[in-house]
Amino acid sequence: MSDSVCHSISQRIVDDTREVRPGDIYVLRQGAVPLTQTQALDLTQKAVQAGASEIYADPAFDLSPGVPVRPVLAPHLHLRDIAESFYGRPPRSMKLVAVTGTNGKTTTTYLIESLARRLGLRTGVIGTISYRYPGYEENSLNTTPGTLKLYRLLHDMAAAGCELVAMEVSSHGIVQGRIDGLCFDAAVWTNLGTDHLDFHHTREAYARAKQRLFGHHLALSHDAGKSPVAVVNADDREVMAHVSDADPARWGGAVRTFSIKGQPADLRIGRREWTNHTWRLNMTLDGHAYDVEFPLVGEFNLANMASAVAALQAVGCPPERLVQAIPQAGQVPGRMECVHRDPLVIVDFAHTPEALENALLTARQCTRASGKLGVVFGAGGDRDPSKRRVMGEIASKHADFIVVTSDNPRTEDPGKILDEITKGIPKDCPHEVYLDRTEAIHRALAMARAQDSVLIAGKGHEDYQILGTTKIHFDDREVVRNAYEEHA
Repeated sequence: MSDSVCHSISQRIVDDTREVRPGDIYVLRQGAVPLTQTQALDLTQKAVQAGASEIYADPAFDLSPGVPVRPVLAPHLHLRDIAESFYGRPPRSMKLVAVTGTNGKTTTTYLIESLARRLGLRTGVIGTISYRYPGYEENSLNTTPGTLKLYRLLHDMAAAGCELVAMEVSSHGIVQGRIDGLCFDAAVWTNLGTDHLDFHHTREAYARAKQRLFGHHLALSHDAGKSPVAVVNADDREVMAHVSDADPARWGGAVRTFSIKGQPADLRIGRREWTNHTWRLNMTLDGHAYDVEFPLVGEFNLANMASAVAALQAVGCPPERLVQAIPQAGQVPGRMECVHRDPLVIVDFAHTPEALENALLTARQCTRASGKLGVVFGAGGDRDPSKRRVMGEIASKHADFIVVTSDNPRTEDPGKILDEITKGIPKDCPHEVYLDRTEAIHRALAMARAQDSVLIAGKGHEDYQILGTTKIHFDDREVVRNAYEEHA
C-alpha cells in the first residue's frame, strides 16, 4: 500500500464514540467482550448523535442509524487494514522510536523530544501524559492509543512536518496489536519489573510481550527495508537476556547498550555528583569521554537520559551535538519535576506506597547535608484504602516534616481519608493536617528554609482535583509558583 495520505485531514475514522466529530466515520468494533445487539445499537446511536456520517459495522448487527452503513466482517480484526486504507502508512522519512519498559517510558520520551528539538528536529510524542507535536497537544486516554487513533496521530504528525516520533509502547499495546504494521527505526527497553499481572497473569508473559517488540516488530521493520536498532539497558540482566533470546540477527543485529552502573556498554555514565541542583557527571560514548551537566532530579533519571541519548544516536543524531544539548534537557511534567530552587520543591505523581518511598529517597539524595526534607501528600478517595496507613508510615520514616492533605477525595469523606493516613504516623512524629490542598502546600513552603527540600506527591502533572463528582482546576505546580510570586 502506498505511503500517501488517502483522505483529507478534516475527515477522520474513529472507533471511540467519545471522539466522534461531525463528518467522521465510526467503526463499530468488538472490545475485550463481544458486543450485544443492544450495545451495538446504543453505540451507533451515540456516534450518529455526535455527527458520524457513516458507520463501519459487522453485518451480523441489525442497524438502521439513519446514515450509510458499510458492512465489514469482524472489523476489530481488520483495524490495521482500515487504518492504512484511510491514513496511509507513516512515511519512511519519519523516524519512529518505540520506548517500552516497566518504568521510565514517559521520561525517556520527554527527553528524546527535548534533546531532538534542541537539535532542530520537529518531533512528535505519543505517551501516557499526552499526544503532541508542534502546534497540537491533547491529553492521552491510553499510553499506546488504539490502532485507528495511532495511525491518525502519525498521519497528522507527518502532515505537520515531524521528522521524529517518540512513542511509549505498553505491553497491552503490543499484545493487542495496536502497533501492528508500524516500522520502527529504534526500540528502547528501559528495564523490567513486575506490572500488569491482572492482564498478563505471569511475569514471564509480561516479559514476553515486551520481547515481541524486538523479536517480531523490529524484525518486520528490517524486512520492510529499515535498519532498526535495539537500545538496551545493560544494567538489567533480564532485559539483556530477553533481547538476546529475541535473536538480534532477525533485525540485522544492531544493538546499542547503556549503563549507569559500570557495566560494559556503548554509553556509560561513570562519576557523578548532585550539586547546586544539577548533576555533574562523566559520560563515555563509543569510547569518547565527556563532562556533562544534567538538570533532572534523581539518579534513575540518569538511566532515562542515557536511554534517550542512545536512542537518538541510533537514529543518526551526532553524539557531540547530543552531549551539548543535555544540560538544557527539559523537566518532565509531574515526574520529580523541580518547580522551585532554594528551597528545592519537587512535584511528583507518586500515589502508591512504593512510589512515595522511592520519591522520598530520591528527594533525600538531592537535599543538602544541612537541610531537611518535607513532604505534602494524601490519598485518593474511592480507591484502595489499605495503602493509606502504609503511606503515613513511609512518610514518617523518610521525611523530617509532614503535611497530610487531600488528593482526589472523590465521593469519600476527605477527613476520613486523612484520619486513615495519620494512623500510620507515630504520635511522637510531628505532622500537620489540612483538608485544603492549597493551604497544605502553603504551610509546607512556609516551614521550608532555603537549604531544605519539599516533595509534593500524589498528583504530578494532573491539573485538576476531584471533589465529590466535580472536577475542578488544580495544579500543584501553579500553587507553588503563585506562592513564591506573592512573596517575591
